[in-house]
Amino acid sequence: MAEKIRLKVKCHACGYVMEGTSKYGKGNYHPEGLDFQFTAVGKLVDKAGNSRVKGEVTILCPNCETRNRFDI
Repeated sequence: MAEKIRLKVKCHACGYVMEGTSKYGKGNYHPEGLDFQFTAVGKLVDKAGNSRVKGEVTILCPNCETRNRFDI
């Protein structure tokens, strides 16, 4: 089952807001919208037993071409 990841971040340098989504499941990664690189680093499980992926996102700002890194 693929998990949908929604990303809305602000550039560290110029403040430009970038949005994108992707689907991640069983090692497959399919970006939609902005092209960002996603690296899975673990899983988070809440009290109800639902799990979601924990990862790191690297995105290049289309406005000022600064590389930004975020943890999700």
